[in-house]
Parts: sequence; structure tokens; C-alpha cells
Amino acid sequence: MRTYQENGEVLPSDRAVRRIWIGGTLLALSLFVANYLVFNNLIKRPGSGLSHTAPSLVALAPTSLETDPNFGQSLSEIKKREHIRTLVFQNFKGSPLKERAELFEVIYHQSRAKDIDPYLILSIIATESSFRKRAVSWAGAYGLMQVKKITAEEVASELAIPWKGEATLFDPATNITLGIQYLAKMKARFGNMSDALTAYNYGPHYVASCLRNEKRLPDKYVRKIKRNLTRYGLNAVQLINTKSTA
Repeated sequence: MRTYQENGEVLPSDRAVRRIWIGGTLLALSLFVANYLVFNNLIKRPGSGLSHTAPSLVALAPTSLETDPNFGQSLSEIKKREHIRTLVFQNFKGSPLKERAELFEVIYHQSRAKDIDPYLILSIIATESSFRKRAVSWAGAYGLMQVKKITAEEVASELAIPWKGEATLFDPATNITLGIQYLAKMKARFGNMSDALTAYNYGPHYVASCLRNEKRLPDKYVRKIKRNLTRYGLNAVQLINTKSTA
């Protein structure tokens, strides 16, 4: 391992750190696959009363792995999760590691719980605040997802989150939680993510009025979101349904 010295300390080089990170990721992937095989009885558990001779994985593959549609999906989801984790750690590089880990958990798990793609939440944060935790807009929106006080207080009440004004909105994890919940409400109200995003930015009353009067909705905000999604190497059309069902 190549090292260098800084203030008398011997530290690993960037290349060594990358190798350690890659090795850790591969180990985690290997453990997941091993657990998957155990849970699906592809490898016998010791002490289970069954034969301790592990069956041939090659022989099992045609009847188990290849016919299990969830196996490939699970591996794909692991890659997606780790990519999102990497993006969070990179974009919040000024935050402590513990806080970055917490923000990843909030973004990944809460967005999935609301049936919203985590990449979309990252794109909204990039568009709204450029990942600046204490961002404040001229319109009075606060924090990472630029939520206004009146909206945030209402959503906080729904989620039983103690409301402390600006302090609540400047807490990164809470701000994201409120933003995800509000976006989910807009999606439930308007029936598709494109209109929901427009309502998130322009307000639900404006969007409802446009739809009611058959006026075309502005698309500038949605185009910004799509542009950020494209930077992540994603197909924005697949993540944002542009057809209005309201």
C-alpha cells in the first residue's frame, strides 16, 4: 500500500483508499449473494438436519437463479442504492460522515416508502438549493428542498414532527423528510409526477387553476429537474410521467 506523510502521520494514498472502498463494496455484494442463496435454500444451513453436502450451483442455476426474476432485480437495486449513497456522500462532502450517512438513509428509504425514486429527490435538492443546507430564497423557502414555512408547518403537523420554525427547516434530515412528504401529497393530488413537480414549485392552487382552465402548465422547473437527472446518467422520461391525469 502506498502512503504519504502529513504532519508526521503516515496516511494511505487516494489510490489505496479507492481500493479499500472497492474491496468493501465487493465484499458487501458477496455477502448479499451468499445470504440470498441461503434464504432460498440454494445452500444448506449447517445443523438444519439436511445433508451438509452443498449442491452444485451450476446444476441449480437453470432451475433456481435463472427462473427467479427477483434475483437480477435485487442485484440491480444494490447497484442503484450504492450509486445513490455515493452521490449523497459526494454532494454533501462538507458535512460530517455521520450526517451524510443519515441523509442517505432519509433520501433512499423515505422516498421509496412514498413510491418516489430517490434519484428524483437528489435532483430536486440539486435544483432547489445546490445541496446548501441553509439556502433561503427570495420567496421565503428554506433549506435543502426549499420548503416554505406555512407549508412545512402543515406537513410537520401531519408527521408529528415538532415545529420550531426556521430551526426545523434548517435541519437537513427534517427538511428532506418534509419535502418528500409534500411532493408525495402533490403526486397524490394531481396523479402524475410532472404536474406534482410543477405544483411543488409553483404551488398547487396555481396548477389546479391552469388545469381547470385548460391552460398549459409552465415546464421550466420540470426541465431543470430532467437536466439534473440526465447528469446522473438516467432516463428522465421514465422517472417523470409527463401525461396529466388530473
